[in-house]
Amino acid sequence: MINTVKGRIDAGAVGVTMCHEHLALDLSPVRKDTDSVFDDSVLIESEVDLMKALGVKSVIEVTCNDMGRNVRMLRQISRECGIQIIASTGFYLEAYHPESVRSGTIGEICDIFCRDILEGIDGTDIRAGIIGEVAGGEKELAPSEEKVLKAAAAAGVKTGCAVTTHCQLGQLGLEQSALLQGQGIDPDKVILGHIDLSDDRAYQKAILDTGVNIAYDTVGKTAYLSDEKRADNLMWLLEKGYEDHILLSQDISRRSYMVRYGKYDGYTTVMKRFVPLLRERGVSQETLDKMLIHNPARILDM
Repeated sequence: MINTVKGRIDAGAVGVTMCHEHLALDLSPVRKDTDSVFDDSVLIESEVDLMKALGVKSVIEVTCNDMGRNVRMLRQISRECGIQIIASTGFYLEAYHPESVRSGTIGEICDIFCRDILEGIDGTDIRAGIIGEVAGGEKELAPSEEKVLKAAAAAGVKTGCAVTTHCQLGQLGLEQSALLQGQGIDPDKVILGHIDLSDDRAYQKAILDTGVNIAYDTVGKTAYLSDEKRADNLMWLLEKGYEDHILLSQDISRRSYMVRYGKYDGYTTVMKRFVPLLRERGVSQETLDKMLIHNPARILDM
């Protein structure tokens, strides 16, 4: 079973799933701009409808406790658009952490995550279905980031919930994998995010060899890496047999990435642009279904 914002569903019902997205978000306290403020439900619903029209049925929404999470808005979007949304519990990068996280214990933070998963978020009956996006920096893990990652793994062990992370520019994936597994979590319940940004095939293979899953989840962000290069790197991993441990998404965290503003393809990028690139390289429908449907369903299943 999987927790969604409208209640529990059977894992087999998730369908095509984007593994790392934001639908209700506010990063303005740190970013100091309004581009990362997603409070216009009409806009978001119109963008989600475009994604749904391309076959997407579920979204793992990774906006966590200190990122402007709004689960009531998520439930409204889910109802209006007829799409399944898995909400998150977690704390993001150190710069976003409240004082209660900086000074709190691993056990106290773990209790917050467990309450969100087992009881409900922010006084609602909406339960988190994943722990994330818990985060680490590019060059090192800050003390509060390390504490949050350990608490996330502990909560995952207690609840059966998966953990999804933010690896800044795809870095420190090996360190995150080791830290999480050191708390006893099953590596198959871990998704390391943004690993595509590393543009390092050997490094990505080394992470996969620790048993965790990785997300190619910044598809369309070509200022960092071309999607053609992403597709080539992914194809190399697929040829080595890692199709059971890779997921896809586009991590829309700015309004300017949305279709409305005319420069990017928003939440449709994976299905509209990237899947065709993979098909051109010979990726079968069976393998696409693993990355888009079966892997998320297996990992999310509590």
